[in-house]
Parts: sequence; C-alpha cells; structure tokens
Amino acid sequence: MSVKKYPIFLNLEGRNILIVGGGNACLEKLLGLEHTGANIHIISLDYMDEVKVFLQKYPTIKTETRAVTEADLNEREIIFLATSDPNTNKKFRTIAKEKGIWVNSVDDPKNCDFYSSSTIQIGPIQFAISTDGMFAGVSSSLRKLFEETIPEEDHELLETIFAMRRNLKEILPDKDQRRKVLKEIIQKLNSEYFHKP
Repeated sequence: MSVKKYPIFLNLEGRNILIVGGGNACLEKLLGLEHTGANIHIISLDYMDEVKVFLQKYPTIKTETRAVTEADLNEREIIFLATSDPNTNKKFRTIAKEKGIWVNSVDDPKNCDFYSSSTIQIGPIQFAISTDGMFAGVSSSLRKLFEETIPEEDHELLETIFAMRRNLKEILPDKDQRRKVLKEIIQKLNSEYFHKP
C-alpha cells in the first residue's frame, strides 16, 4: 500500500523560491507560481525563448546565467530542480534535504518532497489535481472536464454568490440565523422555478 499524500494550498507570498534550470519545466513552474507573490530566483546555464518572454512581464524575478552552487540553496524555503541533468538534480536534492528545504525534483517523483498539481481557477474556486507525479495526461483530461462543466460565463455568478455569503456572515454573525435565511432563499427559488405542480 502506497503512502497517502496530504493535499495542501500554500501561501507563498514573500517566500524565497529557487528554480534551477531554464527550460520547459522552469516555464511550467513559473506559470504555477504566477500571482503567488513569491520571491522567485532562477539559476540556469541558459534560458529557452518562452521563459525569456515570460520573464519580461516580471522584472522582479531574479535570474542568473551560471551553474548552481551549494551556497545558492541557503535561505530558500522551496526549491524546484528543473534541469535536464539528473545528476545535478540528485546532487542538489541531497544537499537541500540536509538543509531541511522542501524540494520538487521535476520528472523524478521518488525524489520529491511534494508534487505540483494541475490547477484550475474558476472564479473564486480553485481545483488541484494530482496523480502523484506519475500520469500527467489524466490531470490534463480532468482539468478540461472541470473547465467544460463550469463555463467561463459562470465565473461572475460564482463570485457574486461567494460575496453574498461573506456579507451575510457579517450581517448575521449567528450561524443558526444564517442557516435559516439561506434555507428560506433556497425554498423560495425551489418553489418559484423548480416546483412542478
């Protein structure tokens, strides 16, 4: 029986994140880290064009064109090892583990402290899908299913519903009163639009 993974959403605002490598895997991590408010530092011998284009939008992301060293791991909270060299990834995974730093070694699930999930943001709702890093195709298929189930035009409606619920908690701090009001709203909708004589 495999060990169960614990799903979690991390608040990375102000956290020091290191990405080693500047290829496709780096771009994938950058897209996932976009808008998280993390302090991102990338070290790579070279950068693919798509990564360079992405970086033009975010001048606060620090980049260096050189080989990574052990000292680069100091004061990091999460490290993404995204190079195409398995030996480099393995070496710095070992160093990071000794320093107590969480590591995601791309395309090497057994050398990961955590896996990056495939995420879907639909208005205020965020879904995260993981296959323990072993079957990316399933994640992308499920992602497409969620996006088709909750279409783009419903995003504004979901935002409104969530805002109404937040406001109701302020107006009616007592949960029993809130439950009563919500029940009355649902019953009214049901009787006016869904009740069949």
